[in-house]
Amino acid sequence: MRGVPVGTRTVGCAWRTGEVVVTSEDALGNAGYAITGSGGGGSGGNYVFANLAELKAIITQWTEIRDAIQADGVRLAQAQTLIRPPAHDTMSKRQPEAVNRSLDKALAHNATMRAYASSYIEKLSAARERYMSDDDASAARMRAADAN
Repeated sequence: MRGVPVGTRTVGCAWRTGEVVVTSEDALGNAGYAITGSGGGGSGGNYVFANLAELKAIITQWTEIRDAIQADGVRLAQAQTLIRPPAHDTMSKRQPEAVNRSLDKALAHNATMRAYASSYIEKLSAARERYMSDDDASAARMRAADAN
């Protein structure tokens, strides 16, 4: 049960571990910790998910995050095209230069976040495919064993 948050709630299916009850709600909630790396997860950088439906939901969530990051990048780029000096004096001309430098850094950061999210979605999707393949192979072995 290492890495699984524990509590005393008994909502849903619960496993008793001494005096502490670990509920299915707690175990499923731990998937978020495994993804963000803030606790839980498997050893050696592996991810732990309760089931394929949970993994699919997490992929959908990360896809929405990536799409929102991309939309923010478009807005940042559009904002950059609107920057104009308020007047023609030296200080007024420097103001848009400073804003553009700041927006350049924001755009670079946005691109990095978008690349991270895209890479993470690819890894999660590959993990889902492996899990599905493993489940299918296990089911086939069980059917073969039942047939004998």
